Amino acid sequence: MSASCDHLETGTELGCQRCGERICPRCMVGTPVGFRCAACAAVRRPPMYELALGHYARAIAAALPLGALLGVAGALLLEPTPRGGIVLLVLAFLGGAAAGRVVAAAIDLATGGKRGKAMQLVAIAALVAAGIVRLVVSGEPDLVTRDVSGLVAVAAGILIAWDRLR
Repeated sequence: MSASCDHLETGTELGCQRCGERICPRCMVGTPVGFRCAACAAVRRPPMYELALGHYARAIAAALPLGALLGVAGALLLEPTPRGGIVLLVLAFLGGAAAGRVVAAAIDLATGGKRGKAMQLVAIAALVAAGIVRLVVSGEPDLVTRDVSGLVAVAAGILIAWDRLR
């Protein structure tokens, strides 16, 4: 077995296609040119998921002000209310989905296409901030848990942004 294989009890006749070391079925890595040991396969995360501190800073700098701007726009376009009809909920869903797409695109542009949980969490923070700013600007912060259309919009935005940044 290769030095990187910890399964000495597993018998195998498999060998790395590059270096020839024996590898067990649990440690082998399938590649387009055959099975390789972990060292030869150079297993690493795709570059889009490798984040530096600057990526976090750029994502936050792009997303949070945009979230505040979306919150102001939401207050002007969709007044907070504890009740509303199906048309209001559909409009809230569509507006929230558009907001989620815009926030995800801004993060994507600011970070050069970075993805992953950290970027998803930044998008969620921006969209929640948009919902809070919407209530504060409209003068109805006490409706935070009763504003159904706002909750639908934020939820739709989070779902879209989460999917686009995974």
